[in-house]
Order: sequence, then structure tokens, then C-alpha cells
Amino acid sequence: MGHGSSRSASSANILSADELTLVENLFKSMSRSSGSIKREDIFKHWSTHLDEGLLQCVVRFLCYEPGKKVSAINGENFGKLYVYAVRGSPEERTNLIFHGYCDEEQKLEIPTATFLEYLQATINSYLRLQKNCGNVHHNSWSNIGCTVNTRRIQMRSKSLCEELIKYGDVLTSEQIENWYSQSATFKAIQSHVFQCLFLISQKKGDKNTNARINDLNLLPVCKGLENIPHFPSILGLGDVLFLNLSLPHELRNEWRFLFSSQVHGESFSTMLGRIQMQGATIIIIQDTDDHVFGAFAIDNWSLSPNFVGNQTCFLFKLDPLILTFPSSGYNNHYQYLNLHQQTMPNGLLIGGQLNYPGLWLDSDYGTGKSSPSCTTFLNYVQLSGKENFTIKHLEVWGVGCLPEIEEGTRDAKSILDQDAASRVMLELAGRKMHSDGFRDKTEGSDK
Repeated sequence: MGHGSSRSASSANILSADELTLVENLFKSMSRSSGSIKREDIFKHWSTHLDEGLLQCVVRFLCYEPGKKVSAINGENFGKLYVYAVRGSPEERTNLIFHGYCDEEQKLEIPTATFLEYLQATINSYLRLQKNCGNVHHNSWSNIGCTVNTRRIQMRSKSLCEELIKYGDVLTSEQIENWYSQSATFKAIQSHVFQCLFLISQKKGDKNTNARINDLNLLPVCKGLENIPHFPSILGLGDVLFLNLSLPHELRNEWRFLFSSQVHGESFSTMLGRIQMQGATIIIIQDTDDHVFGAFAIDNWSLSPNFVGNQTCFLFKLDPLILTFPSSGYNNHYQYLNLHQQTMPNGLLIGGQLNYPGLWLDSDYGTGKSSPSCTTFLNYVQLSGKENFTIKHLEVWGVGCLPEIEEGTRDAKSILDQDAASRVMLELAGRKMHSDGFRDKTEGSDK
């Protein structure tokens, strides 16, 4: 492999020595050192690892040779598959799709539905490969009964290319290339699929190969549910995957189970006791209309009249639509939590103001509010089925390692900080603090 043409050589040149050995050894094994692999052998080796739609695409790509009908795969196309899928440019990744779905040499368009099938098949293949590899992170979720929600993966595929769908029933190669240029999340999944595929296809028992497979983690490891074998989570494996890929990189390795209304009971104070000072968290809610939604909060939850958090916070919907709402930068109303106060709102707020919250959980457990508008988050739409909703199920996860508790408190800088209760009441009511622009920034504050 890699010696048949200059194109083959150029592909080999961007592989590391380990990758070149990996690809060449697998080609030799699957071809039985004959110099080519039969189509049926690809199906035989990879049908258990790839979704049917992706497998068909891969085989057509491997057999693609303009003007010829090919029944055997040569080393050049085998190497190109790895290169294009793992670290390909937008143009190369687009060529993989077009050569995998189009029989005509100069085909310049594919159906939008076909492209969506490719996205869905790639996501399904990632989760299937993680299962087949026995990946520790995957197993930590499957062991508690977390499964693949196929319908949500279909919805997720649409949400990944929402801008493309607007073009209509067909897509051009240029449109898909432009999409790839801005689609880091899907590119990461696609790369992991083919890295894992080539590794798992090696002879079993090699410790180095097994270690490399276990290093390919986009799912976090699930901690804290070892004694609850069938946890009734709202989340499917696909939800965990995509929420995790939306987090800051340093928080993606592990999720720590903190609270579930079905495990710990329907109590705001119990929830509070389990989520305080636990670092960054993800809150997921299912309301009685079966809308599923939630929030990522970056800072520790602690009782305070002050807002905390920063622009990494976001809100999201998982059902009946999949949407993510990042910070708009309009204000810093990211996280607020208070309890047992007569003059302050009692509950948990993520985004917005007192009368227009992005997400509000009342301290009287069971009720919440998501308003039709929220200026804190971009392109926001109401999360819940009704503006004032009733909670059916609520769970909270700590994400990333448990943080060390910081000692000391920040010094107040002005009279506005000394009268924090009055300040937050004004902010929640929508009154802008005009003097803020003339104050010194507290260390670590928002810009």
C-alpha cells in the first residue's frame, strides 16, 4: 500500500509512522497479502461495526474509480479512506460522501435526505463501535441502562445541519464543504469512528491497540451510579455524547451523578444539598408535557444574592426539538440561587430576569418557569411546553472533576457590592446598573 501512485504517497505522507503501520497492516490482513481486498470481505469485516448506511457508503468509496466498475479495493483507496475520514480537509470529507453515494463521476449534487442519512449513520456507528470495543466510558453508561434513542439521533442529525436544510431537497458539494468548515463537532465524531474502526479491526490481544482504542473518548465516564444498576435517566447515549461535546474541553472526561427526583425524592432542599459546591453542572428536566430541556452552569452553586457564571453557560432543548442557546453577551444573569429569604426570589435561575427567566426552578419543588423571551441567551425560545411548567423528572450531573473548595472571599469594591440584595433585585427586575462601567473589575469577573 502507498506505493502505487503519487496521490497514494501524498496520502501516506500525512500519516504518522504508527498510523501508516496501522493502515498497511490492516490492508495486508484483509487482502491476505494479495494486493487487493474483495468487496465481500469489507462487508464481512465491518458489518458488525458500522451502521448499514455508512457501510454501503464506505464500500462504494473504496471501490470508486472514475470510468471503471471495480470489484476489489486497492491500497490507495484504503489509505485515502483513513486520511479523508480522520483528518481530511472539508473538500476531502465532502468527496468521501459524494464518491460513497453517487455513481456518476461528475455528480455535483446529492439529496439532502441522503446527507442526513450519512450524519445519522456516522453517529450510530460511533456508538456501536464504542460498544464493540468495550470502551470503559461507554460501558459506564450502558451498565446503568442508558441506551441509544434513535429518534433523538435523527433529530440531532437535522440540528447539526440546520443551515444546510434551508437550501432545499438537494445539496451541492460547495455547500457541504462550507458546512464542514464550521462543523467541529461532527468532524470529531467522524474522525473517531474511522480511527476506532481501523484499530478494532486489528488482531485482538495487542495491548498497544487496546490502549489506543480506550484513549478515543468523546463520551464522559459516568461516576456515582455504581450501586444503582438501572438508573431512570432522561438522557440517551446520544444526548450524553452531544451535551459533552458542548462543554469546555477540561470538563469532558467525567460526569458525576448528583441528584435525581426519582432516586432522592421531590425536594428542592435535598437537591440543593447535593449540588452545592460541586463545580460545573448540567441540569436536565422533563416536564409534564414531556418536553425535555435543561442548562449547563459553569460555577459552583451556592446560596447568594449575586449572579455567578460566565459566557460558557448555555440552555438547551432535547425534545420535541433539539436546540442549543449560547450566551448572547447582553447581560451576566447566568446563575442565581437563593433560599429562605423574605425580600429575595427563592429558587434557582439560569438566564433572564425575575419576570422573564430562561429557566427558573421554584424553591417550592415541582414548579418552574421558562419565559417566551430571555436576553441572556442567543436565539432563545421557550424551553418548556407551558411557560409555567410542572416537573415530571429532574436530574443533575456534576461535570468534570470535583473542584477544590476555595478559601477566602472577594473584597467588596463599592456600595453596590455592599448592598448586594438591593443590587440583585434591581437586576432581576431589569434595571441596568449604569455605574458598573466606571468600577474596577473584580478578579475573574465577566468582561
